[in-house]
Amino acid sequence: MGFLDNFEKGLERLVNGAFSKTFKSELQPVEIAAAIKSEMDSKASILSRERILAPNSFQVHLSVADFRRMETLGSSLISELTDLVTRHAKKQGYQFGAALAIKVTEDATLNLGQILVRSSSAELDIEWLATLDLSGQRYVLKKGETTIGRDVSADIQVNDSGLSRVHFSIIWDGKAAMVRDLKSTNGTKLNGRPIAESGITSDSVIQAGRSQFIFGLTARAVDGGNR
Repeated sequence: MGFLDNFEKGLERLVNGAFSKTFKSELQPVEIAAAIKSEMDSKASILSRERILAPNSFQVHLSVADFRRMETLGSSLISELTDLVTRHAKKQGYQFGAALAIKVTEDATLNLGQILVRSSSAELDIEWLATLDLSGQRYVLKKGETTIGRDVSADIQVNDSGLSRVHFSIIWDGKAAMVRDLKSTNGTKLNGRPIAESGITSDSVIQAGRSQFIFGLTARAVDGGNR
């Protein structure tokens, strides 16, 4: 079911119920919903494969006549729109940098039936988390050097007899990462090729011993105030 279908289903109580006599053939709440959806989708920003940031604040501009008709719905319209926008964002995998806010205002420059939606997002600073995945388990890497091996002296201990006591390490400075073989007995491979030391990017595959590690980067938003 498409987004607009969801809005139509969710708003049918308003459009087809007690308010239908008020609006008749004039601007309908579902049209506002569609306009918010379009603005949200067009302004969503991909921060990483796992994080898409969407605007959290929407100001809906209507003609004076349309605004006055919409005022008769009171808080019901805003509550319904907020709920549906939240559900759409969840379905699409969007995230907000701050609480969702929708405001409807009158605009004397607009003609009857016209809708103008403006949006903004909380100003966010982005920090990156480096991770290492092994057989469904995720390790968050510290800044600096993280060692991996079968011995308890390794930062990440893996029960794999094919690994050296301290087999390889990941060096991470918060922006870039590299993998370094620590003179292991069986060597270290990056994406299938033996290496002594090499830069790595998200989704790089590191093979050591009988284990396969996947290096990843995940963006995490840090609130830096509003625009």
